[in-house]
Amino acid sequence: MRRSGIGALAMGVIVLFAAAGYVSAQQSGVAKKTWTRGDEESPEMHPGLSCIDCHARGEGPKFIIAGTVFQSISEADDVYGVPGAVVQITDAKGKVRKLTTNASGNFFLKAWGNSVSMPFTAKVIYKGNENAMATPQSSGNCAACHTAQGLNGAPGRIIVP
Repeated sequence: MRRSGIGALAMGVIVLFAAAGYVSAQQSGVAKKTWTRGDEESPEMHPGLSCIDCHARGEGPKFIIAGTVFQSISEADDVYGVPGAVVQITDAKGKVRKLTTNASGNFFLKAWGNSVSMPFTAKVIYKGNENAMATPQSSGNCAACHTAQGLNGAPGRIIVP
């Protein structure tokens, strides 16, 4: 069957997105990039999954704080989050660290050469707006609570304001 005009263009765009690792989001219908490279080492790997748990098993560098910032509170695992957001961590001693999300929305603070006095507070800063956590935290494993469904009192994913 031969397609012409807009139909052919749309099919071409869908094929191009699929080849580049994009898939259609279930709720919005907007194409979103997903992690499709398995456990290939990369700072962009597995957005939404627990970086700290995997890395504690000897997979890559150790992290003190790690997570992913998303657009939607219920985003699926491995869907890319929001790049360029700043996660500001203020520890119990008042030391501030600003972690900028990478292309997949991931942020992290490597354990080597760093320390954080617990508990810490966290907020996401994006395009001049802020979204702060209500409760100080004693674990930097953000994905342990910030899942698509939310666990341990978290409403869901870490999101931009």
